[in-house]
Amino acid sequence: MHACLRDMGEDGRMESNDSIDEMEMKRLQFQVSEEHVFLLGEQRKLLANADFRETAPGVFDIYHTVVLPELRGQGLASKLVAKTVEEIHQRGGKVTATCTYAKAWLERHPQEEDAIP
Repeated sequence: MHACLRDMGEDGRMESNDSIDEMEMKRLQFQVSEEHVFLLGEQRKLLANADFRETAPGVFDIYHTVVLPELRGQGLASKLVAKTVEEIHQRGGKVTATCTYAKAWLERHPQEEDAIP
């Protein structure tokens, strides 16, 4: 079972963030690992992540995305999925999505969707 990554305080509770302003949007950093793309803010605070896996040779499924609730509606999920698609393409892979957000994003950006036989 997959567990979402969360930014926890020392007491184990989710830490609160203020909204991201324009200055902070410029300082966002993406971190990529084997099957994850993380969106980091100031002081490398985890803001969002996307999970993907290879489901067939050269075919990668984006199956999960999450953005901190207090940061939703600011375009972070779109930037996250775009970076994830870019990473998959850089690996020579094709993109598919079972995550409902990523699937809708691909439908809105048909130039990024790969025809999977």
